[in-house]
Amino acid sequence: MVNIMVAGKSVIVTGGAKGIGRFIAHSFADQGANVAIADIDEQRLLQTSGELGEKGVKSLAIPTDVTNESSVQAMTEYVYETFGSIDILVNDAAVVPHFMWKDKERWPKVEDMDTSFFWDTVLGVALRGTFLVSKHTVPYMREKRSGHIINLHGGGGVTPPGALAYATAKDSLITFTKFHAEEVRDSNICVVIISPGAAIATEDAPEEARNRMPGPDYVGPRFVLCAEASMEMSGKLLDYEDGVLVVKE
Repeated sequence: MVNIMVAGKSVIVTGGAKGIGRFIAHSFADQGANVAIADIDEQRLLQTSGELGEKGVKSLAIPTDVTNESSVQAMTEYVYETFGSIDILVNDAAVVPHFMWKDKERWPKVEDMDTSFFWDTVLGVALRGTFLVSKHTVPYMREKRSGHIINLHGGGGVTPPGALAYATAKDSLITFTKFHAEEVRDSNICVVIISPGAAIATEDAPEEARNRMPGPDYVGPRFVLCAEASMEMSGKLLDYEDGVLVVKE
């Protein structure tokens, strides 16, 4: 059954071309939302956008580097011009260094980390990316005096060396969410953060990581519910239990 709270709304999903972001995009499209996916992987962008279009909704595939402000600004402008509004933003884009990355050592300690990769790229995509996309989306939400921004937590249970940069970025988003929520509360914009509730991996990750990923029916409902969250939940870290959202902190 289509969710009338979401149907017809315009959604941006960063990192939406693959992995959990793709599942999120599909879940919103299944509920009748028009979905723009912003991702740096152009090939998978087109593939996923085509899948969404088959569901009878409008879809956009927008090559975007979320760490580049000009790229982000152009993306949000294009979504607004095409859809006429931006109602929901899901900040999913992230780099998970403990799954892949070719020539990079999988579990380096701080003193052995490639500074550019672990701190500029890993933190840049998750933290700077969330900041930039939120910054350039909020003005369109303020215009309507409504909107939902959904940030992704995750990685708190990953403790081996090498996960430090990723986990630091994700935990920082709890604080980012808390303070950003207060900045936009007067415009009726709800900002929440939630764990995906499953192993984070993409189709490019090693087989053992892909095998631990659930399907979209497991991942998606929590994000659709976040898009209905009340202002009382704004600023909170949420979880999904027995079909409802619960406040963790």
